Amino acid sequence: MRTFAAMLLGKVARFLLRLVRRGGGSALPGTIAFKIQPRLLSRAIASAPHGLIAVSGTAGKSTTTKVIVELLRAAGLKVFTNPSTANIRQGLYAAVLQFGDLRGRIDADIVVLELDEGHGAALISELRPRTSVLTNVLSDQLDRFVDPEFVQDKLRRIAAASELVILNGDDPNLLEFAQEVNSLAFGLGRTFEGERPEYAINFSQPDPLPISAEVVRVEGTSAEIATKRARYFVKLPSAGTHQALNIAAAIAAVEQTVVIDQELVETTLENMPVVFARDERTEIAGREVRLMLVQNSVSFNLNLENISGQETPLMLMAGSDIHDPSWLWAVDFSKLTRVDVVGGLNAYDLALALTYSGVEIGRVIQSPQDAADYFLELPGDSPTIMFSADAMRRTRRHLGLAK
Repeated sequence: MRTFAAMLLGKVARFLLRLVRRGGGSALPGTIAFKIQPRLLSRAIASAPHGLIAVSGTAGKSTTTKVIVELLRAAGLKVFTNPSTANIRQGLYAAVLQFGDLRGRIDADIVVLELDEGHGAALISELRPRTSVLTNVLSDQLDRFVDPEFVQDKLRRIAAASELVILNGDDPNLLEFAQEVNSLAFGLGRTFEGERPEYAINFSQPDPLPISAEVVRVEGTSAEIATKRARYFVKLPSAGTHQALNIAAAIAAVEQTVVIDQELVETTLENMPVVFARDERTEIAGREVRLMLVQNSVSFNLNLENISGQETPLMLMAGSDIHDPSWLWAVDFSKLTRVDVVGGLNAYDLALALTYSGVEIGRVIQSPQDAADYFLELPGDSPTIMFSADAMRRTRRHLGLAK
C-alpha cells in the first residue's frame, strides 16, 4: 500500500509540476515518493532479474553509465537507468516515478544507475549492486567534500556493498581498498604513450591489480582497448585519455554481464547518442547550439581543450552549485580572447577570473534566464554555452530543454 501511494502521489506531483514549470519538476516528486516509501528504489531494482550495475567516482560517471546502457541495449537487454544524469536520491526516485508502474515495478532486465558519491554511499547498503564501476578520485569538489579522502571513503563503502567491483587500476586511491573486495581493474596499458590523468595525491603504495580492460592507444577521438575476450577499435565521445578510460570501464562491466560481439560494440559506440549536456548539440530557436557541462576546474579545463577559442557567441555560466568560487582561478582561460556573456549566480566571480586572464567580456548577467535570452539574440555561427550544473538546469528549463 505504501508503494502504491508513493507511486500515485509522486506521479501526480510530477504531472502537476510539469504543467506549471516547463521542463522541470523531478526533485520534489522524488522527495515525496521517498518520504512515503523509502524502499521504493530498492524494490524497483529487485524487480530486474539481472540486478544493478552502479557507476560512481569523481569524474566520468555519466559517460561510463551511458556507454554501459547503450551496449547492454545493443545486446538485447531492457535497461532501466536514471536519465539526465539525475544521480542524487531525489533524481533516482524520480526515475522510478517516471518509468515504473503503480506497484513500483520497472519493465527491465537490468538496472544501470549513475550514483553521486555522497548519495550513493548513503543508499548503497539497501541497493546491493551486482557490479559497481568506480572511475577515479580527483582533487576537486573540495568545497563539497573537503578532502579527497572523504570521496575515497564513500567509494570504499560502495565497493564493500557490491558483489564485483570494477575500478581504475591507475588510481592509487581506489587500489588502496581493491584487495578488500572482489575486484577487476581497467586502466592504461604498459606501453601506452600519451596524456595520463592526474589523480588525487595518495602517499600509500597499494599493490597493483592486473588490468582486465586496457587502453592501448588513443589518437584523437579513436582508441584501441584490449580485454581477454577481444580487441576493440572504438570511437570516443570526445578526444582525451579520460574518455578512453571511461569506455574501457564500460566494456569491462558489460563483458562481465553479457557475451557481446566485438563488431556490435564498435558499431554501437560509433553511433552512440551524445551524453546529456556533455558536448551536446541541440537546436534552439532555429540554431544549433553547443552545450558543455563543467563541474569543477578539471572538467572546465577539459572542455576548454575541446573548443577552438573562437566560438561566437560564447557564454560561460557559473551557478549556485559553485559553493566556493575560488576554484575558478584554477581554470586555464588562456585559449579564450572574448566571452560574449557571463551568467549565473556566481557570474561576477567568473568574470573577475576571466578579466585577470585577459579575456574580453561582453555582458555580465546573473539571471540564467535573462542571460540565455540575451545570448540567443547575438549573431554568430557557432553558439556555445559552458555552464555549471545549476546554471545548466535553470537554462535548460527556461528554454524547454529539460528532460
